[in-house]
Amino acid sequence: MKILMLHGYYSGIGGAEVIINNQINGLRERGHEVLLFCFGNKNIDEKNLVVIKEPKSSFLRYFYQVLINPRGYLQLKKTIKSFKPDIIHLHNIDKHILTFLMPVKNFKTLRSIYDFGIVCPSFWGVHKDDQKVCEQGIGFKCLKHGCINPLLFPFYYYLFGMKHYFQKRRLRGYITATQLLKKYMENQGFKNIWAFPYFTTRPDNITPTYMGKNILFVGNLEENKGCESLIRAFAIVLKDVPDAKLTVVGSGLQETKLKDLSISLNIAKNINFAGSVPNEEITKYYLSSSLVVVPSLCMDNSPIVIYEALSFGKPVIATGRGGNPDLIQNGYNGFLVDANNPEELAAATVRILEVENQRFYLEIANNALLSSSRYDKGRYIDNLEMIYNKL
Repeated sequence: MKILMLHGYYSGIGGAEVIINNQINGLRERGHEVLLFCFGNKNIDEKNLVVIKEPKSSFLRYFYQVLINPRGYLQLKKTIKSFKPDIIHLHNIDKHILTFLMPVKNFKTLRSIYDFGIVCPSFWGVHKDDQKVCEQGIGFKCLKHGCINPLLFPFYYYLFGMKHYFQKRRLRGYITATQLLKKYMENQGFKNIWAFPYFTTRPDNITPTYMGKNILFVGNLEENKGCESLIRAFAIVLKDVPDAKLTVVGSGLQETKLKDLSISLNIAKNINFAGSVPNEEITKYYLSSSLVVVPSLCMDNSPIVIYEALSFGKPVIATGRGGNPDLIQNGYNGFLVDANNPEELAAATVRILEVENQRFYLEIANNALLSSSRYDKGRYIDNLEMIYNKL
C-alpha cells in the first residue's frame, strides 16, 4: 500500500513528531511505501521525504493559515500525481489547512488528531481565567474566560468554522488516542472516529532503578504546560528533600520567566534548564531520572512523554485531566494531582523521592514498566491497516 503522510512542520523535536516517525517506521516494516510531505525551515526533495520551506515573514505564515500557500499547494498536487497514493494520512495540518485539504478531494483520507485544537480554538480545552475544564467549542464563553482577544474573535470564529467545514467534507475518518477527545469531536459533528492509544519504541533491557532524587520535565516551556507550577512545587519539595534536582528539557516563550522564577525562589542551583533536545538524544535524560512530571494546565490528549517515561520504568506524576488518567493509575504507576496545585504536586513528589520509600519506589517503577507493555507497536499498526482498508 502507498501511503502519503502530510504534516505541518518537519522537526526533530516534539511529541507529534515521535508518533509520526513511529507510525512511518512501523508501516515500512510491514512492507508499505510511505512518503512524508511537510513544511519546514529548508527545502528537501528526497525519495521518502518532501519538505517545502516556509516563508520567513510572520505575516505570510499567518496569511497562509487563512488562505493557501501557492508553492506548497502546487508541490503537493505534483507529489500526489507522481506518488499515486492509496491513502493520504494527514497529521498536524492546522497551520496550512487549506493548502493540505484542497488537493486531496476524492482520495481515501484520514487524519490523526493529537490535541484539543480540533474542538477548542485556543487549543487549551480549559478556561484561561479559572482553568476549569471547558465544554469545548467556540462562543461567548471564549471571551468571558479570557481565552480569545475580543478584537480577534471574528478571525478565530471564521478560522475555527472554516477548519471544521473543510475537514468534514474532505476527510473520511479520524484517529485520536482517547475516548474523551472522540466524544468531544462527536459532539461537534465529526464522524468516523477511531480511538486507541499511541505506542513508543520500548528500550531493551530496562530494569527499574532508583536514580537518586532526580526529577525530569520534558515539554514546551509555554504557559499551558504548567512548568511554572512545577517550579513552585519544587521549591516546596526542597524543604523536605534539600538535595533534589530538577532537569527541564524544552524551550519556549516562558523560558526566561521560569529561570527568573527559580532565581527569585533561591532554587536555581538545583535546576538544570537543558534547552531543546532532539528526540534521538532524549534517552539519557530518562535514564538519569527517578521521576517524570507532566504538570499540564491544558487538556493534553495523550502526552507521548508519559508513554516514554513508562517505557523506561519511570513513575509519572501528572495532572488528572485530558488523557492523563487513561495512562496513570493513582498510586500504581504514578500519581494524579490537581492542575496548578503546587502543594499537592510537591507532596506526591516527596512521597516518591524519600529514601525511606525506596521499596515503594521500586514497586511503582516496576508497575510503570509493566503498564508500558499495553502500548504495543504491532497492535497499533494492525489498527492503522484495519482503518486504511475500511476507508
